[in-house]
Amino acid sequence: MHTPGENLTIDEQLLAFRGRAVFRMYIQKKPAKYGLKLILCCDNKSKYLLGAIPYVANQEPPPQGDLSLGHYYVRQLTRPYHQSNRNVTVDNWFTSIPLAMDLQSNCGLTLVGTIKSNKKEIPSQMRSMEGRIPGSSAFLYDDYMTLVSYAPLTKKGKSSKLVHLLSTMQSTPTLGDHGKPEVVLFYNSTKGGVDAFDQMCATYSCSRKTQRWPLCIFYGMLNAGGINSWIVHSANCTSAGRPPLRRRTFLMELAMELIRPWAQHRLTRPTLSCELVALIRSAFDLPSQPPQAAQAPEREVALLHNSHFNPEKRCRDCPGTAKKSKYVCRGCKVSKYARHLYTYCISCISKGPSCAQCGQPVEKEVVD
Repeated sequence: MHTPGENLTIDEQLLAFRGRAVFRMYIQKKPAKYGLKLILCCDNKSKYLLGAIPYVANQEPPPQGDLSLGHYYVRQLTRPYHQSNRNVTVDNWFTSIPLAMDLQSNCGLTLVGTIKSNKKEIPSQMRSMEGRIPGSSAFLYDDYMTLVSYAPLTKKGKSSKLVHLLSTMQSTPTLGDHGKPEVVLFYNSTKGGVDAFDQMCATYSCSRKTQRWPLCIFYGMLNAGGINSWIVHSANCTSAGRPPLRRRTFLMELAMELIRPWAQHRLTRPTLSCELVALIRSAFDLPSQPPQAAQAPEREVALLHNSHFNPEKRCRDCPGTAKKSKYVCRGCKVSKYARHLYTYCISCISKGPSCAQCGQPVEKEVVD
């Protein structure tokens, strides 16, 4: 079980989808443009996916009618980590004064995030560019909340807009490198958890073009499962003192292990073509003959004619067909079509041939 670090990141992910869905979104800044929007919560350090909620554009208001959608999503995604003193980093779509107060007072979490300049709680003096020097910062405090108004310095030495950040984690006007506030530096270092996870999904993706939105969501779940399992594998290898596998190698081995049981099960089907049998054995390095056949000098199948059985009975090894046979195995009493028959002489039958399905010996006195 993965234990997240002290910093969580909540942001959006767009699963590429151009089919028909009432909640399909258009986001211009995303590479896919059209798709299904998910709200993700990731561990900022390991990029482990902790939770996800689909964003439905025309959904009903959340049960708590006084909450914004951003407030609702943050509260739901962080519910397993309430009272853990972790920090949550979000962007301006989620950040609000009520959210910061709720997380601090009721959930035992701190919040750091950018906040929109048009929020009514921000004083006009913090929004005005008048008299502001490029690279300068202004701080405003209210109990445990800190509001920062930062004028970023561009390459031309000018500043055209202000960036506002809200924090319940930092309470002092500390400046870091190049005169940037500590709140800005902390936000920049913890905001990329979901973006890095989304990039990892795109690097090795199992998604395929589809017109069915549930299948699109399923592909996203497979990508997330592959990333999370690799993160757990890396953590286990690190704690054991051995180097972890590269993600590409790990995903290939994971895929082969998931396929192997079904491929081996298919080999038991007698109607499988020889070409497909050879392909499966080659892909999984399986022996050319099954283990039970390797123990005997011949393939031990005895299918004998018995006049007491209905000659028009269907062949058990040819499901879904109309093929019928008058031959049955003396041991398991199963009808067999001619293509599944093996002829034995009297001397060979006396050696004790048996049916591969039931393993019972054949009575040689019934051989014609």
